[in-house]
Amino acid sequence: MVAMNMAEAEPTICGKNADTELVRHYDDGPDWPVNNRAKELAYRRGFVEEARRIVRDWAHPPEPVNAKPAPGPVSLRELLDSRRCDPFGEVEAAWQLRRRVRERFTVYGPGDAGRKTYHLGYRPGHAAAAARLRGRHHAMVFVTELWEDLETADLDIFDPRLLCPWLRAVEQWASAIIRPNVIVPPPRLMEVAPPEEFVNDEPDDGPPLPPPPPAQGNLVAPPAPSPPSRIRLTRADQIEMRPPHWLLRGMLERDTFALIFGDPGCGKSFLAIDWACRVATGTPWRGHDVRSGPVVYVAGEGQQGFGRRIRAWSEHHGVSLTDMPLYLAPAVAIPSPGDLIALVTAIDAGVTVHHGQPVLIVLDTLARCFGGGDENSTKDMSAFVLVCDAIRQRFGCTILVVHHAGHGDKSRARGAIALKAALDAEYRLANDTGLLLTATKMKDAEMPPPLALELVTVELPGAVDDYGNPVTSAAIEVLDAEIGAIVSKVKSIRPRGKWQDIGFAVARRLIATNDDGRVSIDAWRDGCQAAGMVRQNQHRVLEGLVNRGDIALNDGALSIVTA
Repeated sequence: MVAMNMAEAEPTICGKNADTELVRHYDDGPDWPVNNRAKELAYRRGFVEEARRIVRDWAHPPEPVNAKPAPGPVSLRELLDSRRCDPFGEVEAAWQLRRRVRERFTVYGPGDAGRKTYHLGYRPGHAAAAARLRGRHHAMVFVTELWEDLETADLDIFDPRLLCPWLRAVEQWASAIIRPNVIVPPPRLMEVAPPEEFVNDEPDDGPPLPPPPPAQGNLVAPPAPSPPSRIRLTRADQIEMRPPHWLLRGMLERDTFALIFGDPGCGKSFLAIDWACRVATGTPWRGHDVRSGPVVYVAGEGQQGFGRRIRAWSEHHGVSLTDMPLYLAPAVAIPSPGDLIALVTAIDAGVTVHHGQPVLIVLDTLARCFGGGDENSTKDMSAFVLVCDAIRQRFGCTILVVHHAGHGDKSRARGAIALKAALDAEYRLANDTGLLLTATKMKDAEMPPPLALELVTVELPGAVDDYGNPVTSAAIEVLDAEIGAIVSKVKSIRPRGKWQDIGFAVARRLIATNDDGRVSIDAWRDGCQAAGMVRQNQHRVLEGLVNRGDIALNDGALSIVTA
């Protein structure tokens, strides 16, 4: 084993006129490499110094005075709760320091318009210092980025069994020869294989954890063996066929991602509360048994009235909620790592310990749990979906999101289409002449028929307001009524949008010229484009007309639906 200390020995550089050759892209500005040996060496020094500090302070944080040493690795939750260190805060502070150094010591292009122009480099004497700061920042990001990646989110990123092999690999990289025009990035944590028992979530009966590395010196060791593949292939005939495991028969399946959407005030929160209470208490749903399980309701809207609503449900159905595993949580911006950690920690401590893992988590509403993102942005919506999937996989539960309908098209949920693409089940609740629940997507089960509902006023016993009047709330009641008239009325009173009117008029005009009362989709698209409708809108318009029942689509041809 060969040990090398960065403070004592420097990497050697090969090649003619190496000091002026391109070695590595360091500068923040695009396509303006001003690289040399000093900057490469400074970057490596900064990276390895920070990697050593990470292993020393994050994996083995200093204990308070007179405190007993921790028996094992410290989790992210323990770090944040005890406030002995704040990894994500340190990453942000390092980034802000880099920005301040760049703004103060940078050299910009012609026009001197500040950050809006090309970044040519740093003033003399500051380039190496900036590269060293960049190396320290990158080392922290290499560790914390694992938690933000869904494939590695379940790992304890501060476990010494993961960080110590990585540190050894980093020190080997930092002491390697610098070759001109050859970019050798620092090793990432998952490129250095941790022990197999660390990757799996099995109990660890193996050897004890490695001791903390020394604050000074080096941990150079032979390279770790090649990591085992994290992808496991299964032959088709060996795939297990599992029947549906229903929370609510025909409506909500366990371990899925579902959504209810509708206009404000239509009663969608009352429906979500009804489903949550039934699952928590095991109350039958439309004559079918329900297996009870813990439920967490994240109430972002109507928190003050939540207590009255669940009391109304209890009174209306004659089911007590005393000691039932139904828990209320305030709204959290779940795409935010801090809020997500707080929510998962609260569920672990308040629900899992006493009742086991939750089987249903309700997010009411998407807007209140979305954070500062843009619902219409595919990127932001995809991030929200990924976090919901992470929570679902973490607890093996169903995620039910309550959301608003679109502003122009009430037949779809508001925001980017990436949300609907990720759903296993989607329901629309309309309240035009009566409450009507319609399934708009059911990925792996038969589409349930539309369901007529009613909001029943419930007087809360013993509750009066400041003027002595009885306090009331409402509860959902399923109606066994003929829904044909409701569906017909909903369709008739829901106005078409501007482009739906144009699309319907084009279809009617073209169909009138054909003897068979049909028109091909291609001809309809050409007619819509001639009327000013762009191609990107035509699919959405056609889907809306079909969902309304105005147009029928069969074998690639359109026809008008007559009443």
